[in-house]
Amino acid sequence: MKNNKKRGFTIVELVIVIAVIAILAAVLIPTFANVVEKANDSKAMQNARNAWIEYIAGLSDTELANYATYNGTFEYADGHWEIKNGQFTGNNLNATAATTYVVATTAASTGE
Repeated sequence: MKNNKKRGFTIVELVIVIAVIAILAAVLIPTFANVVEKANDSKAMQNARNAWIEYIAGLSDTELANYATYNGTFEYADGHWEIKNGQFTGNNLNATAATTYVVATTAASTGE
């Protein structure tokens, strides 16, 4: 007797596997793109916040008293960041979409 067992995959099985991989890629690639974009936004916000804290730390006591209630913008890198009552709010006024970040209280306003 001859053993007619085939080894390998049929073309239908290969096409199904390729289709499943293509569907997964179509779903996951946009998701990963959003994750990278949000990470870049978060990095920009944190860098601007750190620059604001460094700027505040370099002020004299008299200047610091004036900035405790400062409302305006802080220009850093590619954005104008919003400051409310001396607090870095994390609103990039240059962002194409309204992006707001929740950030901790700055060291200047807590007296640390």
